[in-house]
Amino acid sequence: MGTFDLIAAAIVIVSFVYVTFVLTLADWFSALRRGEAVALLPKRRGRRWPVWTQAAMVLVALAACVPLFYLGWVPLAAMPPSVESVLAVLGLLLYLGGLALTLWARRTLGENWGISTSLEVKLRKEHQLVQTGPYAQVRHPMYLGWWIAMVGLTLLYPVWAVFLMLVFSLISFSLRARREEAALAERFGPAWAAYKSRTKFLIPFLY
Repeated sequence: MGTFDLIAAAIVIVSFVYVTFVLTLADWFSALRRGEAVALLPKRRGRRWPVWTQAAMVLVALAACVPLFYLGWVPLAAMPPSVESVLAVLGLLLYLGGLALTLWARRTLGENWGISTSLEVKLRKEHQLVQTGPYAQVRHPMYLGWWIAMVGLTLLYPVWAVFLMLVFSLISFSLRARREEAALAERFGPAWAAYKSRTKFLIPFLY
Protein backbone atom coordinates (compact mmCIF):
# COMPACT_ATOMS: atom_id res chain seq x y z
CA MET A 1 0.00 0.00 0.00
CA GLY A 2 1.49 3.32 -1.10
CA THR A 3 1.53 6.70 0.64
CA PHE A 4 -1.54 7.93 -1.24
CA ASP A 5 -3.50 4.82 -0.29
CA LEU A 6 -2.60 5.24 3.39
CA ILE A 7 -3.55 8.93 3.42
CA ALA A 8 -6.81 8.27 1.57
CA ALA A 9 -7.74 5.41 3.89
CA ALA A 10 -7.01 7.54 6.97
CA ILE A 11 -9.15 10.40 5.62
CA VAL A 12 -12.07 8.10 4.81
CA ILE A 13 -11.98 6.24 8.14
CA VAL A 14 -11.68 9.37 10.31
CA SER A 15 -14.36 11.26 8.39
CA PHE A 16 -16.77 8.30 8.45
CA VAL A 17 -16.35 7.90 12.21
CA TYR A 18 -16.83 11.63 12.73
CA VAL A 19 -19.93 11.95 10.54
CA THR A 20 -21.54 8.69 11.68
CA PHE A 21 -20.88 8.69 15.41
CA VAL A 22 -20.02 12.25 16.44
CA LEU A 23 -22.37 14.28 14.24
CA THR A 24 -25.19 11.85 13.56
CA LEU A 25 -25.73 9.13 16.15
CA ALA A 26 -24.74 11.21 19.18
CA ASP A 27 -27.23 13.97 18.31
CA TRP A 28 -29.90 11.45 17.38
CA PHE A 29 -29.65 9.59 20.71
CA SER A 30 -29.78 12.87 22.58
CA ALA A 31 -32.89 13.99 20.69
CA LEU A 32 -34.44 10.53 21.06
CA ARG A 33 -34.22 10.77 24.85
CA ARG A 34 -36.07 14.08 24.68
CA GLY A 35 -38.73 12.63 22.39
CA GLU A 36 -37.69 14.91 19.52
CA ALA A 37 -36.28 12.31 17.12
CA VAL A 38 -37.68 9.68 14.80
CA ALA A 39 -37.73 6.24 16.43
CA LEU A 40 -36.52 3.27 14.39
CA LEU A 41 -38.94 0.90 16.07
CA PRO A 42 -42.74 1.41 16.06
CA LYS A 43 -44.53 1.93 19.34
CA ARG A 44 -45.81 -1.11 21.18
CA ARG A 45 -49.08 -0.75 23.07
CA GLY A 46 -48.86 2.98 22.56
CA ARG A 47 -45.46 3.26 24.26
CA ARG A 48 -42.04 3.97 22.80
CA TRP A 49 -39.25 1.42 22.94
CA PRO A 50 -36.44 2.32 25.40
CA VAL A 51 -33.52 4.29 23.99
CA TRP A 52 -31.12 1.44 24.76
CA THR A 53 -33.19 -0.89 22.56
CA GLN A 54 -32.88 1.49 19.64
CA ALA A 55 -29.17 1.88 20.32
CA ALA A 56 -28.75 -1.92 20.32
CA MET A 57 -30.61 -2.09 17.01
CA VAL A 58 -28.21 0.43 15.44
CA LEU A 59 -25.16 -1.42 16.77
CA VAL A 60 -26.45 -4.77 15.46
CA ALA A 61 -27.09 -3.19 12.04
CA LEU A 62 -23.57 -1.74 11.96
CA ALA A 63 -22.08 -5.08 13.03
CA ALA A 64 -24.03 -6.88 10.30
CA CYS A 65 -22.48 -4.54 7.73
CA VAL A 66 -18.96 -5.76 8.54
CA PRO A 67 -19.20 -9.24 6.95
CA LEU A 68 -21.32 -7.89 4.10
CA PHE A 69 -18.69 -5.24 3.42
CA TYR A 70 -15.92 -7.85 3.60
CA LEU A 71 -17.68 -10.22 1.20
CA GLY A 72 -18.54 -7.35 -1.14
CA TRP A 73 -14.96 -6.12 -1.49
CA VAL A 74 -14.88 -7.42 -5.06
CA PRO A 75 -13.76 -5.15 -7.94
CA LEU A 76 -16.48 -3.85 -10.22
CA ALA A 77 -14.23 -4.30 -13.25
CA ALA A 78 -10.61 -4.92 -14.12
CA MET A 79 -8.74 -1.70 -14.92
CA PRO A 80 -5.13 -0.83 -15.77
CA PRO A 81 -3.14 0.54 -12.78
CA SER A 82 -2.76 3.93 -14.48
CA VAL A 83 -6.55 4.28 -14.80
CA GLU A 84 -7.05 3.19 -11.19
CA SER A 85 -4.60 5.85 -10.03
CA VAL A 86 -6.35 8.65 -11.92
CA LEU A 87 -9.77 7.52 -10.68
CA ALA A 88 -8.48 7.27 -7.12
CA VAL A 89 -7.23 10.87 -7.11
CA LEU A 90 -10.44 12.12 -8.72
CA GLY A 91 -12.46 10.02 -6.28
CA LEU A 92 -10.70 11.44 -3.24
CA LEU A 93 -11.25 15.00 -4.47
CA LEU A 94 -14.96 14.32 -5.06
CA TYR A 95 -15.25 12.64 -1.67
CA LEU A 96 -13.73 15.63 0.11
CA GLY A 97 -15.86 18.09 -1.87
CA GLY A 98 -19.05 16.19 -1.17
CA LEU A 99 -18.16 15.83 2.49
CA ALA A 100 -17.46 19.57 2.74
CA LEU A 101 -20.90 20.34 1.27
CA THR A 102 -22.55 17.90 3.69
CA LEU A 103 -20.83 19.44 6.71
CA TRP A 104 -21.62 22.97 5.51
CA ALA A 105 -25.30 22.09 5.16
CA ARG A 106 -25.32 20.34 8.54
CA ARG A 107 -23.77 23.40 10.20
CA THR A 108 -26.28 25.69 8.47
CA LEU A 109 -29.21 23.64 9.80
CA GLY A 110 -27.93 23.85 13.36
CA GLU A 111 -30.66 22.89 15.84
CA ASN A 112 -33.09 22.23 13.00
CA TRP A 113 -31.23 19.08 11.99
CA GLY A 114 -32.74 15.69 12.72
CA ILE A 115 -32.68 12.15 11.37
CA SER A 116 -35.66 11.19 9.24
CA THR A 117 -36.64 7.99 7.46
CA SER A 118 -38.55 7.26 4.29
CA LEU A 119 -41.59 6.57 6.52
CA GLU A 120 -41.45 9.31 9.14
CA VAL A 121 -40.22 12.87 9.65
CA LYS A 122 -40.28 14.59 13.03
CA LEU A 123 -39.89 18.36 13.07
CA ARG A 124 -38.96 20.18 16.26
CA LYS A 125 -41.55 22.39 17.94
CA GLU A 126 -39.37 25.44 17.27
CA HIS A 127 -38.33 24.23 13.80
CA GLN A 128 -37.40 26.98 11.35
CA LEU A 129 -37.37 26.96 7.56
CA VAL A 130 -33.67 27.37 6.78
CA GLN A 131 -33.04 29.30 3.56
CA THR A 132 -29.42 30.40 3.94
CA GLY A 133 -26.05 28.92 3.00
CA PRO A 134 -26.39 26.02 0.55
CA TYR A 135 -30.15 25.99 1.24
CA ALA A 136 -30.44 29.24 -0.70
CA GLN A 137 -29.88 27.23 -3.90
CA VAL A 138 -31.09 23.68 -3.26
CA ARG A 139 -33.51 22.18 -0.76
CA HIS A 140 -31.47 19.10 0.11
CA PRO A 141 -27.76 19.97 0.00
CA MET A 142 -26.85 17.40 2.66
CA TYR A 143 -28.10 14.59 0.46
CA LEU A 144 -26.42 16.08 -2.61
CA GLY A 145 -23.15 16.36 -0.72
CA TRP A 146 -23.37 12.79 0.51
CA TRP A 147 -24.11 11.47 -2.97
CA ILE A 148 -21.12 13.35 -4.38
CA ALA A 149 -18.99 11.90 -1.59
CA MET A 150 -20.27 8.38 -2.31
CA VAL A 151 -19.56 8.75 -6.05
CA GLY A 152 -16.04 9.81 -5.10
CA LEU A 153 -15.71 6.88 -2.72
CA THR A 154 -16.82 4.51 -5.48
CA LEU A 155 -14.10 5.87 -7.76
CA LEU A 156 -11.56 5.64 -4.96
CA TYR A 157 -12.61 2.08 -4.08
CA PRO A 158 -14.37 0.63 -7.17
CA VAL A 159 -15.77 -2.45 -5.45
CA TRP A 160 -19.29 -3.84 -5.16
CA ALA A 161 -19.64 -3.06 -1.45
CA VAL A 162 -19.09 0.68 -1.97
CA PHE A 163 -21.18 0.76 -5.15
CA LEU A 164 -24.12 -0.84 -3.33
CA MET A 165 -23.77 1.76 -0.57
CA LEU A 166 -24.08 4.44 -3.24
CA VAL A 167 -27.19 2.82 -4.75
CA PHE A 168 -28.80 2.37 -1.33
CA SER A 169 -28.16 6.00 -0.39
CA LEU A 170 -29.60 7.23 -3.71
CA ILE A 171 -32.84 5.32 -3.11
CA SER A 172 -33.25 5.91 0.62
CA PHE A 173 -32.33 9.60 0.62
CA SER A 174 -34.62 10.30 -2.35
CA LEU A 175 -37.54 8.82 -0.41
CA ARG A 176 -36.54 10.74 2.71
CA ALA A 177 -36.32 14.02 0.80
CA ARG A 178 -39.87 13.60 -0.52
CA ARG A 179 -41.16 12.77 2.96
CA GLU A 180 -39.35 15.78 4.45
CA GLU A 181 -40.80 18.09 1.82
CA ALA A 182 -44.31 16.91 2.64
CA ALA A 183 -43.73 17.58 6.36
CA LEU A 184 -42.24 21.03 5.71
CA ALA A 185 -45.09 21.96 3.35
CA GLU A 186 -47.61 21.00 6.01
CA ARG A 187 -45.80 23.00 8.71
CA PHE A 188 -44.85 26.16 6.80
CA GLY A 189 -47.51 26.36 4.08
CA PRO A 190 -47.11 29.50 1.90
CA ALA A 191 -43.56 30.12 3.16
CA TRP A 192 -42.54 26.66 1.97
CA ALA A 193 -44.31 27.12 -1.37
CA ALA A 194 -42.44 30.37 -1.98
CA TYR A 195 -39.12 28.80 -0.98
CA LYS A 196 -39.75 25.78 -3.19
CA SER A 197 -40.60 27.96 -6.19
CA ARG A 198 -37.21 29.72 -6.13
CA THR A 199 -34.94 26.75 -5.36
CA LYS A 200 -34.02 23.43 -6.94
CA PHE A 201 -34.62 20.03 -5.42
CA LEU A 202 -31.00 18.80 -5.51
CA ILE A 203 -28.86 20.26 -8.28
CA PRO A 204 -28.36 24.06 -8.49
CA PHE A 205 -29.93 25.63 -11.61
CA LEU A 206 -30.90 22.20 -13.04
CA TYR A 207 -33.14 20.01 -10.86
